[in-house]
Amino acid sequence: MIALCCSQVVRSRLGITGRPPAAPEATTRLGNWYVHLVRLGPRQHVLATSERSLLTVILPARELRATIEGNLRSAAGQLLSALNIPMDIVNRELAQMQPVLIAPATNRRVLGSMNELAFHLGVRQEQISDPIEMAVSLSGIPMSVVGSKSRYGVPRDVARGLLLSQGH
Repeated sequence: MIALCCSQVVRSRLGITGRPPAAPEATTRLGNWYVHLVRLGPRQHVLATSERSLLTVILPARELRATIEGNLRSAAGQLLSALNIPMDIVNRELAQMQPVLIAPATNRRVLGSMNELAFHLGVRQEQISDPIEMAVSLSGIPMSVVGSKSRYGVPRDVARGLLLSQGH
């Protein structure tokens, strides 16, 4: 089980009125996913970011209400595969991404990191158009939120460590 911790803009786009309950603890190794809508020029994209690793996928903003759960699992699976995570581990993570609950986005550190990743997405959008290739590129950006206080962590390395560790 995971929660999609959605920004107010995304919750509104999904037709959710009021504030949903707080996110429960996820049963996946990558944790809950934060979801935010970003505009890059005339187009809108959805960034979905793993709370524990800051691994980020880019989803289409059109038909968000009908497609977010399936698109998130599909994009996460493609990204993990592109990062050479063994398929049995990818399949385990994807299977545990159900059911999905909607919750408010409350972790300011993750939201701040998403803003930084959106900036990098804007800078790189001219060079890279494939969403998975872009997600692979974003996964290599050092982020202080997933590192210790004295060093930065790289989302793909943090995700690999979480997924390949024996304990949960």
